[in-house]
Amino acid sequence: MVYRPSENSLSFQHLLSRLFQATIGAILVVGVVTLTLSVIVNAAIALGVTFVPAVLRRDYRLSLDPWMTLWITGALFLHTVGMLGLYRDVWWYDHMTHTLSATIVAGVGYVTARAVDEWSDAIYLPPRFMSVYVLLFTLGFGVFWEVTEFVARIGADLLGLEAVLIQYGLEDTLLDLLFDAVGAVIVAMFGTGLVSTMIDTLAARIGDHHDGTHDGVRDDPAAGRTTTRGGDESGHFGGFVSDGPANARASWAVTVFLGAVAIGGVFAGAILAAIRVGVVLALALLPALAYRDHRATLPWPVLGLASLPVFGTVIEQPWLTSNLVTYVAVATVALVIAVELNLFTAVRMSPRFAVVFVVVTTMATAGLWALGRWFADLSLGTELLLQPGYTDAEIETALMWEFLHAVVAGVVAGIVFEWGFRRREE
Repeated sequence: MVYRPSENSLSFQHLLSRLFQATIGAILVVGVVTLTLSVIVNAAIALGVTFVPAVLRRDYRLSLDPWMTLWITGALFLHTVGMLGLYRDVWWYDHMTHTLSATIVAGVGYVTARAVDEWSDAIYLPPRFMSVYVLLFTLGFGVFWEVTEFVARIGADLLGLEAVLIQYGLEDTLLDLLFDAVGAVIVAMFGTGLVSTMIDTLAARIGDHHDGTHDGVRDDPAAGRTTTRGGDESGHFGGFVSDGPANARASWAVTVFLGAVAIGGVFAGAILAAIRVGVVLALALLPALAYRDHRATLPWPVLGLASLPVFGTVIEQPWLTSNLVTYVAVATVALVIAVELNLFTAVRMSPRFAVVFVVVTTMATAGLWALGRWFADLSLGTELLLQPGYTDAEIETALMWEFLHAVVAGVVAGIVFEWGFRRREE
């Protein structure tokens, strides 16, 4: 059911949005007068973003729901006000604004994915998958934002300037990610009705941009719509699982190795490591089990790339277990998950959407892994993240470098996978 605001409600929302804009403009003036760089930059960007809904309506005929416009403007207003000292002086203020900002990011992720889903017959994103995707998208953007703040801080230090984006410590960073997840859950549960009209409009605009063309399709009675079938050889991912004997031998060699490492990890008490290896092992076994054919295997180079950190641990090569290599492996696992979702579930992705899924999943995994280690350390007394002998500042810096490697690995892997898909289609 789509919410339809009354005329009085529309007038109130418009007036409040303009009041927020005017206040942001006033804060920008204060920043200029006091020569406070962080206030100037944040207020200027926030003020510019408040005009985006009007630009979308004028240039792209894309009208945002009035409540959504107020939602965006209000979040920017609260963020800009926070730069005057509330972020530093009021302990809960950052958590409130971060949750509100996260709902906007989650809303953008949801609207974009649903609009592409509505437009493209080659894409089908069931509601349960959409909920997971919105969470991954929001957490992935959260990690990207933390990296942006970190890089801005390093740049400011090198140039001897005031930091434009401010990080308030390890706990603040982790709580930011936690409230990113809260914002995503709020949108998934309560916010979809506000953007229903925008989804239809955006889908129509995408169709106009592509002259109404769609991807190749076939009927899918189970999904109740027309869609590409991943398991079909004509689909985008049908040829990903190979039945060639040479590939099967190499792939099974890697699979047996992973199984041995997982079993060895269990007996050695390294349960967490065994679980991580077990995930890759399960993905490797799934095609053969699903098709009931031992020759149905993942391409062995893909499986080998996903297993690089495991090889590095066994042969004691630290560079193979570095953050960058580890997150390249994570990106490869995300690609395998995207392919197997297409092959064995109702989910359908185009190659380009699969690449987006890989990038956001890689970055989101870094955030989830950081939160998981933090919660384990606080509740179980482990030392996965909060290692003794290191200050919070040192741990935070190490975590930021890990996030940076995750972002780089995700983006680079996405570019490589996009090139690979294009090459297969030629």
